[in-house]
Amino acid sequence: MKIISLQVSEDLLDRFEKVRKQSGFSSKSEALRDSILKFIKSHEKFENLEGYRIMTINLVYPVKESLVDEISELYYKFHAIIKAVSDWRIAEKKIETVLVVGEFGFIKDLYQSIAKIKDVSSSIHEIILD
Repeated sequence: MKIISLQVSEDLLDRFEKVRKQSGFSSKSEALRDSILKFIKSHEKFENLEGYRIMTINLVYPVKESLVDEISELYYKFHAIIKAVSDWRIAEKKIETVLVVGEFGFIKDLYQSIAKIKDVSSSIHEIILD
């Protein structure tokens, strides 16, 4: 096995250790390997998609005018594939679900643009119609 080095803040390490212990991982390495596998799976599952798709993109972020403006600009840029946006505010967090319909390449561009925004947690899910 290869060894990797990782620098994190003390706060992040403390939080990681707390969750690692609660989750039953016996070591940091075991927990990090599990996290790396989940990261890879979440990104690979959409790697080879193409064609017309119906998907949802979910976002959670702190209510800050600068973030709201940046996300609004993306919604405007990708308005052709955005069919609906539902949002809720809980405490100081904003939660949004975006329904997107269109060619996967455009959906992926929108999702990757959202995922690059600092302080925004996001996920994407395909809707399968039978």
